[in-house]
Amino acid sequence: GARPTGPPPPHPFAIADHAFRQMQREDRSQALVISGESGAGKTETTKLILSFMSEALVGSSGGIQDKIMQTNPVLESFGNAMTVRNNNSSRFGKWLQMTVAQGSAIKGCSVTDYLLELTRVCKQGEKERNYHVFFQLLQAKDEFGDDMVIMEPSKYKYIKDSAHVAPNVDDRQFFDELKAALSALGFSSAMQLEIFKVVMGVLTLGNTEFAEAGEGSTLKDDKPVKDTADMLGIPFEDLKRSLVCRLLKVGNDVTVAPRSRAQAEYARDGLARLMYGRLFKFLIARINKVLSEGGDLSGQYFGVLDIAGFECFEVNSIEQLSINLGNEHLQAHFNNHIFKMELDDYKAEGIAEAASLTYQDNSDIIALLDSKASILGTLDEEVSVPKATDETFHAKICKNFASHARFVAPKFSGHRQFGVRHFAGEVTYTADGFLEKNVDKPPDEAPVLFQASKWEVLKEIGAVIAQELKEAAAPGKKKMKTVSSGFRSSLAALMKSLSEAEPHFIRCIKPNQQKAPNLFQAPTVMDQLNCSGVFEAVRIRQSGFSTRVTFREFALRYRSIVPRSVGKAISQGLKGGAGDLAAVKRLVEALPEALSVVGCELDPADMAFGKTKVFARTKLVSLLDKARDMALAGDVVDIQRLWRGHCIRKTVRQMKVTLAEVERWFAENKFYKASGPENTAIHSLKTPEAIEEQVAKVDQLLEKTHRLPVRCACEQEVLKVRRRMLNEVDTLRSITPAMCSVEPLDLDKVITRCKDLDIVSPDVSRLKERFESLKVQVPLVKAMTNAMEGADIEEMQEVMELVKKQNLHTHPENWLRELQGEKVATEMYASMESLKMQRKQEELKKKQHEEAQAKLTQDVNAATRGQAFEVDKEAEAKKKAREEKKKRKSTITGLTIEDQSKILLELMGAMEVHDLGRLEAALNEALKQGVQEKEVMTDAQNMYQNLSMEDWLASKLDEQTKALDVSDNNTTLKSVQNLIKQAEKLQVALDQVQVAKRAVQAKMRVRARATIKGKIFEEVDVEEMGLLDNSFANLADYGGLKNPVHEWRGHKSTSLFKFGDSGPAHMLVHNKADLKDSLTKIPPALESQATCTFHNILGWMYDRPVPEVQRASLMKEVVAVATQDKSLADEIYVQTMKQLTRNPSTRSVAQGWKLMMNLCQHVCPGSSLHEFVHLFLLKNLKETKHNSEVLDSIRQCVADLNMTAAPEKVDQDTTPLEVMLIDGSMRKVLAPTGSNLQQLREIIAEQLKINKASDFAFFHYPDGVGHRLLPDNVALSTLLKKWTKLKEMTGKCSTLMFKRKFLRVDEYLQPGDLAHATLTYKQALWDYLHYPIQEDMRAIQEIAVRIAYVERDHFKQYIEHNKLGQKGVLEQLIPEVVLKDKHRSSVARTITEQYYKLKENLDPNEHRLVTMSRVFSLMQRLRLFGAYHWQGRQVMDVPTEKKAVLEAPKEMCLINAKAAEGNYWIAVDFFGVRFVPVDAEPGNMFQKGFLFNEEAVERVLIWGAKQNVVQFVVSTVNPAMPHLGRVPMTIAMSCPLAVDIHYVVDFICSMKGMAERQKRQALKG
Repeated sequence: GARPTGPPPPHPFAIADHAFRQMQREDRSQALVISGESGAGKTETTKLILSFMSEALVGSSGGIQDKIMQTNPVLESFGNAMTVRNNNSSRFGKWLQMTVAQGSAIKGCSVTDYLLELTRVCKQGEKERNYHVFFQLLQAKDEFGDDMVIMEPSKYKYIKDSAHVAPNVDDRQFFDELKAALSALGFSSAMQLEIFKVVMGVLTLGNTEFAEAGEGSTLKDDKPVKDTADMLGIPFEDLKRSLVCRLLKVGNDVTVAPRSRAQAEYARDGLARLMYGRLFKFLIARINKVLSEGGDLSGQYFGVLDIAGFECFEVNSIEQLSINLGNEHLQAHFNNHIFKMELDDYKAEGIAEAASLTYQDNSDIIALLDSKASILGTLDEEVSVPKATDETFHAKICKNFASHARFVAPKFSGHRQFGVRHFAGEVTYTADGFLEKNVDKPPDEAPVLFQASKWEVLKEIGAVIAQELKEAAAPGKKKMKTVSSGFRSSLAALMKSLSEAEPHFIRCIKPNQQKAPNLFQAPTVMDQLNCSGVFEAVRIRQSGFSTRVTFREFALRYRSIVPRSVGKAISQGLKGGAGDLAAVKRLVEALPEALSVVGCELDPADMAFGKTKVFARTKLVSLLDKARDMALAGDVVDIQRLWRGHCIRKTVRQMKVTLAEVERWFAENKFYKASGPENTAIHSLKTPEAIEEQVAKVDQLLEKTHRLPVRCACEQEVLKVRRRMLNEVDTLRSITPAMCSVEPLDLDKVITRCKDLDIVSPDVSRLKERFESLKVQVPLVKAMTNAMEGADIEEMQEVMELVKKQNLHTHPENWLRELQGEKVATEMYASMESLKMQRKQEELKKKQHEEAQAKLTQDVNAATRGQAFEVDKEAEAKKKAREEKKKRKSTITGLTIEDQSKILLELMGAMEVHDLGRLEAALNEALKQGVQEKEVMTDAQNMYQNLSMEDWLASKLDEQTKALDVSDNNTTLKSVQNLIKQAEKLQVALDQVQVAKRAVQAKMRVRARATIKGKIFEEVDVEEMGLLDNSFANLADYGGLKNPVHEWRGHKSTSLFKFGDSGPAHMLVHNKADLKDSLTKIPPALESQATCTFHNILGWMYDRPVPEVQRASLMKEVVAVATQDKSLADEIYVQTMKQLTRNPSTRSVAQGWKLMMNLCQHVCPGSSLHEFVHLFLLKNLKETKHNSEVLDSIRQCVADLNMTAAPEKVDQDTTPLEVMLIDGSMRKVLAPTGSNLQQLREIIAEQLKINKASDFAFFHYPDGVGHRLLPDNVALSTLLKKWTKLKEMTGKCSTLMFKRKFLRVDEYLQPGDLAHATLTYKQALWDYLHYPIQEDMRAIQEIAVRIAYVERDHFKQYIEHNKLGQKGVLEQLIPEVVLKDKHRSSVARTITEQYYKLKENLDPNEHRLVTMSRVFSLMQRLRLFGAYHWQGRQVMDVPTEKKAVLEAPKEMCLINAKAAEGNYWIAVDFFGVRFVPVDAEPGNMFQKGFLFNEEAVERVLIWGAKQNVVQFVVSTVNPAMPHLGRVPMTIAMSCPLAVDIHYVVDFICSMKGMAERQKRQALKG
């Protein structure tokens, strides 16, 4: 369907992208200010911004982007909590500043926090809870064991009365994320445990209770304090003393004084708040240290500010005052940036509007709150005054600021309240607790207490507090540090940073206070908009020019709303300088006509031209954008809802009951047995509600029958009755809205449906009367409006005559209220009378003037008479022009003949192809314009009505379907397709629809060959492709499918507690569960094989765990089944397309396309399915991006499908061949019959786009035997004949495999040859998974982790759900020979842990080639990497008939003196041959090797093989005669594939240039 062509809706990514590009373009720091009340979405928006910037900016080292993202879980756990407004509310503000080098590289980052809500630690409101980290630890208590004793939430006083669970917050999952984030940020496991113990220590401390003890207090129970001391690593006595006693310092003397019970409880809560707040500061400091990376953070930066918006509660304290002060500073910054910049723009461009623009300034509010002599300044001074109280502070500010315009003194004495008129509104603050909350001096005993802890975390916190106290007591330090002064100083630093950056503003608005989705409450939104100053910004925008763009930008954006010729001329005129201005002026000249589309006129005052820019007001821009949207937007396609029922199984008795109920219902509601209103449902049931009740009843009955083993005999008849009953309800319900509509066709549609359904009622009669009135009055109202706009009195008189003709002047009550015709007529009459009066006055003036000039007229000479004659000629010309205009105005609304013809042509075109959409649009316009062409209009109205009538649709479908037999031209095909669409929309004539669909598809199959086949990558007929899309693009239209509701049983359940997926929504999309039955209609005997095949497809596509060694055989088995039975072939094609539809796994998709390619190579889909497969391939070819492997597979599928569909086109001089790649996929090629393997290699390399073809060779891959290297000069015909004979003799098939000749330890993946690199990596992976010997487990696990990371989209599900150890999964990562003696769960756990560590340190956007290269380099460290290997046994005595090297020395070289005839792996690679014991263990792996290099000391001299024995003559030391040095000795090995070993060695040495003559000379020497 059509979509808006304007700019996309606002999104944080767009703002972040704009800021990023501006930073690169202007080389200036950028700041994003995110504000809003709690629950508005600030935290999520911040995460979106950071997510975007982590993608846009590049880290200099150490994965800084990932570390920045990892700050979110830490800060959310310790700084977020559930409130009544938000389940994940940030209880602090933060400024995150990323320092950027060279515009796109992150040097480092810092986080600054503001006003953490510490009161929440000890007390929470109703329906709220404490910080998330407390509950995360409580959920993960089993993880700590004896390290930390954690009780149930109800056992902790600080949280027992609050909520323990936050909706949609998974505390356990978030705890795992917290640990991972802390690890990524450099917090060791030991430090994490200390942090968690401090957190639980805070929670445990709250359980401490006190009792009165004389003047002091004592502990009721020592246990809570002892538990707290254990958690904090603090001596019990020290902690106890700090709670029940306090230190009093007088000079150098320190006195210990007891605390009362109330004081002890206050000290307890104060200590808890202090520890938590300082722990939060500690985390911020550590994070900043990690994010700074030890570098300089000065320079250009990108900042994100997440801070609370303006707050006003029932009781407001210093917290709200501080937050509101911050918002006042931000508002001032907004004013200075937005409005000042606008004024500067006006001045620079010479716009006079600058003088009149003003805005509300809030600098006086800032001065009242934040200056030396301000409210907060007075508060800071009062803290240092002896015996000061909240009352004295309140009295001072009321006295000092009583005359301030922004200060509101209390109306009644005795109330410690005061008000401030903020920018966003007035707020009343309560001064109670101001002084106490403003004190920021930790207790004197706190540093000593914390530094006595065993934990480094608390020691560091204590050291920081001690340093602060020392600085506060330093000489010359006059003022005590307060919360207010600290916040204001940090706020000043923040504003300094913001002023140095280009700001961008995001205001988050909360739609409701219920935390409910899809609920918009206008008062709530309005309050936020008021408090944020948005309306003030809008007011200022409206008073000025909101849009200021360059001439070029303006012309390019709005050229689409003017005629195409004008737009083209404008584009050509945009050459810079004066040319741009001329182009814009030409555009503006055409705007009045363009804006008439939206019914508005251009007001010159809404636009101004500067020196380089166009200035436009919001009103004009809105109109321009509306016109632009209308010019660009297409028709909106109606969205249809599909209804389906849930099916259940029943017993035989239940089945009989259900079927009887259905038959009984049908007997009771057997409507429509004959035509006429007395046979309708509404006639019998009286109301739509009653009809719906009967429909609901039958729906319940039908739902029961859907899963029954037999179908109800009358089901189809019941469904027809039900559909018509629903049509009746819909039609009856549409009458009321139609009675209010002013669109004639809306009424006509309802009337037609009523007629078709035999609905008769007074409402229908009234609807008909209204329809007739609309047909007359709509053009009249439009004509009157046009006449008034044109101020044409003659036209007004004509229209008024038409009004009188309809007797509307005498019966104004007949005007339809919605059209406001009476009002318009009255206005036109008044306008007409005014014009008449004006004309009379002009005639009177003219007459007086003529009498005054009478004498002069008598003296006029002949020339004057000639002039009068000319005047008369001019009057005559004007008269003719009026007559001509009258002739051309053929409708009462002023529509010209030319425009009328366009409408009539559109009507005829729509009728020709039965296009209801086009017909409705054109007919609606014709009725509004009063078009009177009777023949065409009558035909169009009749067809419009007929397209809503069931009998006509059924008859026309039959007629057009038969017409297809005579002619299958585009017009007929479009007509049938449109009729099908309309019938399906109305749910009528469904039997005829199915017949018509089959007919259309049959015709289109004939034409599809010419459209698709052989032209896949060429330009094709767009109209033809549209017809094909309508016929074959939707696989659900394939006639061989089962009914998704009544026939297909769905997928098997993956859980005991839920049903398997079923129904239309799941039938043709990817699913990991097995099928209960087939997707297509196949013989019942094949159902089991179909489901088994789907099971194999799941295994092949990694949708279920399968051992890697079995995976390749699964695809072969699937293809084999498809080739055996044609009906199963179509089923398998549909299954494959299903699994490739909406598949989220990249790896699974790649495997699926390999399967599809093999299917296309071996079997052609049935004639009824063929075009569906073709369109499926083309659709995916168009939609697939950024995946060259998949694109190559799809292209190959298209080519192969053409070959299998048309074997007769195969060149007689070519041979069709199938070549297997190392990943198991097949390639079908046509090779010249006389070619050899070297020529075939070039053909394959060209097809695969491999640049360095010489690295590859062909191998013989017989069933049950390994890969055998083939010579390049072997003729294809000879090879194929030998394989044919081999199959006749042994029954084994032979496959031609194309892969690398050798993998070398000194090579790397080729970045310029991606196909080469991909096949090389896959071959290394295959060799690794089939590795023959044991290796160091740590090296194997590292490789496994890297493989899991490369294929993380596949292995993620197994890792996250701890299923990596499943049979068939771990084998995809570790060779079976290595895994067989290992504990699977232990290996899987180790790999999982290492995977998460690796994931944290690697860039997730790293190119796949780079990640593959990492794995490849690790594999190259394995001892037998790249080697051919065969298992053999050393023999000491070689029979003469098996000697290939007759001149071989008799002295035999023992590989291992301890095992004369041991079993070894004979490993041959590019450098030499090695003999490795079969049972070799890692770390103690004995091996003996000889190089091919002629200059090597221990080297191979001669080799040869005969039968099952291979001989090597090597240069080595004879242990029996060491004094002779290195001499030739013989090694003989018994191996079934001895000849293969000889050939490989010979092949390598020939590549290395070792001539036979040189070998013989070496032997003689």
